[in-house]
Amino acid sequence: MIERLSGRWVVAVSGGADSMALLDMCKKAKLNIAVATVHYHQRQSADRDLKIVSDYCERNAIPIYIKHFDEPLIGNFQNQARWYRYGFFKEVVKETDSKGVLTAHHRDDVLETYLWQNQRGHRVKRYGIGKEVEIYGVRIVRPLLDKYKKDLVEYCQKNNVEFGEDESNYSNKYLRNRIRKQLSTKSLEFKIAVFKEMEWKNQQLLMDRAMDKEYAEELGDHVHKNSIVEHERDISVLELWLVSLGYPSIMSKKWLKEIVRQLKAINNGMIPLKNEYYLQVHQSTISLKKIFPYEYAITFDKIECVHTPWFSIKDQGPRTCALTVGEDDFPITIRNWRPGDAIEMRFGTKKVARWFIDRKISADQRKSWPVVCNRDDKVILVPEMGCDVVHYSDNPNMFVLK
Repeated sequence: MIERLSGRWVVAVSGGADSMALLDMCKKAKLNIAVATVHYHQRQSADRDLKIVSDYCERNAIPIYIKHFDEPLIGNFQNQARWYRYGFFKEVVKETDSKGVLTAHHRDDVLETYLWQNQRGHRVKRYGIGKEVEIYGVRIVRPLLDKYKKDLVEYCQKNNVEFGEDESNYSNKYLRNRIRKQLSTKSLEFKIAVFKEMEWKNQQLLMDRAMDKEYAEELGDHVHKNSIVEHERDISVLELWLVSLGYPSIMSKKWLKEIVRQLKAINNGMIPLKNEYYLQVHQSTISLKKIFPYEYAITFDKIECVHTPWFSIKDQGPRTCALTVGEDDFPITIRNWRPGDAIEMRFGTKKVARWFIDRKISADQRKSWPVVCNRDDKVILVPEMGCDVVHYSDNPNMFVLK
């Protein structure tokens, strides 16, 4: 795969056998490269590894970019270090005008990731790791995924490529390390069998995902909750349904399971989501809503067609959204409903709150329901309820729709 690459690339090198083998292969393929390496200052052999990388680059006139980890340790160091180095790789790609980054992930890394995913019970889009991925907007290519760890160690030994051993890989602190150690004792036959199992599971994932996507997109923007929570792959369908409606956030398995649990528990109400979205549940029907401020008041000096997050003014519409206004009514104000609001209908004065109850309008909808007031702050229209007796006519000139 390395021979098929063209243009300039950044090679991520740690000083271990994997990345030193990749670096040497790139050099022998005469690939236009620069090296990026991070010194984390977390282990005794880190200085040795940096020297191995630096000496190789100096001997072969390869540009090298070195970053010293200078952040306070927060939570899982392995995870923090990963995002730190990919942030650095992005900087080097930009500075060198490169096509992307080459990393030395190999077949054992693929199997390690697959076994780790299984043990953690992760909801994944694919098992293992792929040949290409985009991180921080940077193309990451892994050209050694058909090689095992022992192949790369043997390559270095055969070609006199110096490399270092990271002693932290033998620590039992992290689950990945424990899986890595167990995997290192397994036979080639075992690894081949695990890889075939993983590939079969990936095919199943692709087929399930395609079916779930088609099903979710056909549900529409208002759907009975049972169409999701009673599906055998409920969290997958929920995620894809939200994506089809434009929901922008990343969704973890744990988070999706909690949303499914809440949907099963209620028939009316709202379920807060991330990024100012929520699920509205009304009589077991769910829809995705964007949270807007409940309180608003917009004043108009004349009739004009507008569209806002809360209401629209149009020149035609349902009779229950119509009224006839004159010059004496202006300026009119359209604001959110407030407790105590009432309107004089042909059959007498009625509180808007009573109409909400009769119509089974959900509590979250009531807060932002528009009412139209004249210059004296008197309610003259409640969309879908109707206008007051004074502003009713057979030829309305204004329609306010929720």
